[in-house]
Amino acid sequence: MKYLPININLTNTEILIVGGGNVALHKVEGLERFTQNIRVVSPELHAGLKEREWIKWEQKNYDCEDLKDAFLVFAATNHRQVNEQVRNDAQKHRCLVNVVDNPSIGDFISPAIYSEGDMIVAVSSGGKNVHAAVKWRNDIRDLAERGLIKWIPGNKDKTL
Repeated sequence: MKYLPININLTNTEILIVGGGNVALHKVEGLERFTQNIRVVSPELHAGLKEREWIKWEQKNYDCEDLKDAFLVFAATNHRQVNEQVRNDAQKHRCLVNVVDNPSIGDFISPAIYSEGDMIVAVSSGGKNVHAAVKWRNDIRDLAERGLIKWIPGNKDKTL
């Protein structure tokens, strides 16, 4: 499977996460740098998610109506059958969906991201080796922090 690396404008869009556990927390930790327009549907919510008072939590089981107004959807429950149902419903509603326990059936995957100022680097293995993507991202971060990757011209603080 081939994935197109793109940057998506999340202004005025809603992200839906179905599931409220550790995986949902991890997704929010990555997303909150870019948006706080996140809704979580789950009967229970991880303490780390409860701390983020800006999250819109719907304390209930998933229903296909939950997809209304969602642009990106993360199926992040501990139940494969529910995640697959979210995927099927999301496709009918023309929402882009990431299925965390089976990325190959989803529409997109989340890359390992490093950002510094206006620069963002996203590293992906196409879902085949998450640990390698994270290692590459960390290596890039280390190079940047050591000053071995310079900023582009026009940045007043750092130059090429």
